[in-house]
Amino acid sequence: MSSDFVRQVSRTTLIALGSLAACAALLAGRPGAIGVLAGGLVSLGSFRWIARGVLRASAPGAQGRLSLSALAVGARHLALFGAVALALGSGSAHPLAVFAGLSVLPPLVIAFGFVEAGSAG
Repeated sequence: MSSDFVRQVSRTTLIALGSLAACAALLAGRPGAIGVLAGGLVSLGSFRWIARGVLRASAPGAQGRLSLSALAVGARHLALFGAVALALGSGSAHPLAVFAGLSVLPPLVIAFGFVEAGSAG
């Protein structure tokens, strides 16, 4: 995973989230737009957090840092699940819109992963 890959996926995800949030605002109003943005930004934050960990772990001399990876995974889950709980618990985000926002990133990662794998081979 290269930093260019992470940058390209992040940029495309933000563009897609903007479009989807505008559509959600038309369908469900403000809670729809907030839900899409909350879900999408949580998934993007998780992706970038994981990517940063992968890049650090693959750096030369990173053997000592791997023992903290379980703690980092726990902290990531706690922070991101807390953000989703806050968005849903406050009532400001529509639950289906949060789900839609969370669903934007995975197909983009797969598509850009295929493109990167094809260009590497």
